[in-house]
Amino acid sequence: MKTKMWKNFLIADLTEKVINVFKDIFLGIYFLKVTDGNIVDVSTYYIMQYMTYLICFFFVNRLSKLNLIVMFRIGIVLNLLQCIVLLCVGDNISNYMLPFAIFVSIGNSFYYYSEQILIKRINKDNSFGEYVTKDQILRYCIKVVLPIVLGYCISKNSYSLAFVVLIVLITISFVFSLSIKGFNLKHDRINLKKFFLRLNESGNKKLMTLLSFRTLFRGVSSFGVLSTLITILTYFVVSTELSLGSISSVITIISILVVYYINKFVKREKLSKIFLPISIIQSMAIILLTLGMINFNINNTLNIGELTINIGYILVLIYNIVSGISNPIFETSNTIVYYECMCKQNMTSEDEPNYTFWFEIMICISRSIGYLILILVSNIGFSINIIACLIVCFTFFYIAFAYVLKTIMKNYLTIHNS
Repeated sequence: MKTKMWKNFLIADLTEKVINVFKDIFLGIYFLKVTDGNIVDVSTYYIMQYMTYLICFFFVNRLSKLNLIVMFRIGIVLNLLQCIVLLCVGDNISNYMLPFAIFVSIGNSFYYYSEQILIKRINKDNSFGEYVTKDQILRYCIKVVLPIVLGYCISKNSYSLAFVVLIVLITISFVFSLSIKGFNLKHDRINLKKFFLRLNESGNKKLMTLLSFRTLFRGVSSFGVLSTLITILTYFVVSTELSLGSISSVITIISILVVYYINKFVKREKLSKIFLPISIIQSMAIILLTLGMINFNINNTLNIGELTINIGYILVLIYNIVSGISNPIFETSNTIVYYECMCKQNMTSEDEPNYTFWFEIMICISRSIGYLILILVSNIGFSINIIACLIVCFTFFYIAFAYVLKTIMKNYLTIHNS
């Protein structure tokens, strides 16, 4: 792998990193504001986006005349246009939520289809551990600075200035994408039937089953409905986007230290042994914290000497610290498992689109189920107590995710990387 190409791709992949920061921290709050707190409309938007994305993903694969890097650049441009649309339409986006979800799906399908295959091919020596670690550190560095910048922009000038910042960063991403070249950029058509027949013949069916359950549990437990609920709960307590971004930035510093420490001092076989204990500790902590949110008035204050602290703020901060420690461990390991299992099964260029498409199906279905549950529960009512209860329920899927991830690393990757 050429070092320059590797670095250029990390920066070209900036689009995914900055969009995810905005989506994970601010987008749910923005949609709630423009829809006057209608959680059903917001949940419907996400379900529409995930389901349409799968259809678009399939048809993008059919565009055989476009190579992977062209698709990647189209994805960047379409992400750029998403921000421009939000900037121009403003609060009126509430009238166009479903068409906008479809437009977002088209851009994501071009971007993520090509991105995942490009990452595998850029890592010609299969050094996914090193690549993913540096990618995660860059991702977390962005998550330190960008939430504060976007939070400040939103607080001072509504969301318009934040969209301008995103447009500038995505433009930089596109410029660096122009330097990606020098390796195979062709791709084959998706054919899941043939793909699973080859899996059965190669004896990799059990591994793919475990990987599928890993993806389903992850889709329910993180970066979907749970992420939205936690953001809403945090916003209820801190009240402003600047405070929301500041908390995210502080917690991200903890995550950077965790990623660095794990990469430098903890061997993989030892790391997998702590997955289950960490997930159980996180679940227990969240249960205690959410019970605290239900049983205490979050507006009450705690006096420590001359210092006065809001109880709700303390609970939210503790929760985020726990997540800041556990999430980077799981996400870094999960990404490494995804790509190394692709290599473990000797995936050819013909198999790559099928592999990526299958797991996109798994993650989109699980995330859609999460938002569907939120819609059903919201018919009962939408309050801090209900949000807290849902967070507890969804968090238990972390334990299932951690168990499956541990099983995969122990049984399939430990010897491979010893």
